[in-house]
Amino acid sequence: MLAAGPFGTRLRPARMDDLGRPAPADGRRAIPADRSLNPFRYYRRRLRATLDRMQVRGYSVPASVLLHLPRMVIVRVYRRLMQRVNGGGIIAIVNRDRLSRFHAAHGRASGGHFYVIVMPGTLHFLLPSLALLPADLHVMLLGNGARAWERRLIARRFPALPFCSLATLAGTSITHGDVITLLLKGNRESFGLIDHDCYVFERQIFASLTPGPSDCLAAVFGGVSARTGHAYPETYLLFLNAAVLRGLMGRYGVDARIYREVPSALRATLGRIGIGGNVFVKDYANFFDTLHLLLALAIADGHRCRFLQDFDADAIAHVGGTSWKTAQTKELLNCYAEWRFLELAADEDLQRRYRRRTRPFRSAAHVRSLIPNTPEAFARLAWIDRLVERLAAAARPTGDAPLRGAEPGARLGLSAP
Repeated sequence: MLAAGPFGTRLRPARMDDLGRPAPADGRRAIPADRSLNPFRYYRRRLRATLDRMQVRGYSVPASVLLHLPRMVIVRVYRRLMQRVNGGGIIAIVNRDRLSRFHAAHGRASGGHFYVIVMPGTLHFLLPSLALLPADLHVMLLGNGARAWERRLIARRFPALPFCSLATLAGTSITHGDVITLLLKGNRESFGLIDHDCYVFERQIFASLTPGPSDCLAAVFGGVSARTGHAYPETYLLFLNAAVLRGLMGRYGVDARIYREVPSALRATLGRIGIGGNVFVKDYANFFDTLHLLLALAIADGHRCRFLQDFDADAIAHVGGTSWKTAQTKELLNCYAEWRFLELAADEDLQRRYRRRTRPFRSAAHVRSLIPNTPEAFARLAWIDRLVERLAAAARPTGDAPLRGAEPGARLGLSAP
């Protein structure tokens, strides 16, 4: 089944998990509206769902309970504790200095430049995204926990793209909101953000992705809250009006991070647009997602989010859920996407290094054989297959426009299916 996106006529597959339950539009786990009703039941359900996914992945119950689950909890707790350290203090000072020196060395367009954040374990999704970008687009890469060998591989494939490696504690990344905050503080000009698993087939999108003087941003993906009627963007492909957003940050004392509730000093301001208490920007969440508190304040101040609506379903695609989900609990559809993109990359070393992400499966065909043949799963599989086929075709230059990384002798790392 296909679900129409909230803007324009773009069609996107409706997402279901391996147990036949509907997933939120952006691929994240749904969160109950009020955990305080019965915390024990809530966490029991979470534990049961986690064990169910591990069994679907082929892990036995004893191995899941005694090995994988404790290890997963330890890693998650460590990363959660380190998020605050990565986002502030000495590390934040170091990263502001690195970004300043990076900009000074490589220059910035007077508006119009784009950043791609490089997360660890995602090169098979990132490489085809970079290969699609127009050669004349001003693109900068920000390493956010990417390993040394991943940075070397990117430099080898795309030597013309400047790369700034952000400081992080070992085995961690900076939250997306803290990275956006860092960029808003470090840019006087407006700039864009492209997700590593976002694929732009229509280059005209970049020329059209410009906010007006009073717009806080321009976006392609988004949704509409049924409770408030306000449209909100997703961060897959954005162009931010840095001056407007930085002004809001200074005036209200907030930034692009996730917030669990409205700060008390801002309740009256957001109450004017129907947000507060149990009402958030997204109807299915009980928190303000990345950038959303800042955008709610922008709406309250009379700014708007501009959405592109003049492109069809084939102009752009976003996979989602490729960097933040735990390897042991990924759903089969996510595992299938992992393997399809690894096979597209046609790089044995990449497959070997990412083996932990794909265990115990041997290939995309192996994963596919285990996925229940439901209408929802069939639609999602067909969508992934078509996307991979289009990316493979796009890697073959036609002479119409230069490809990023297509210099003589360059290797794009893509193969025909």
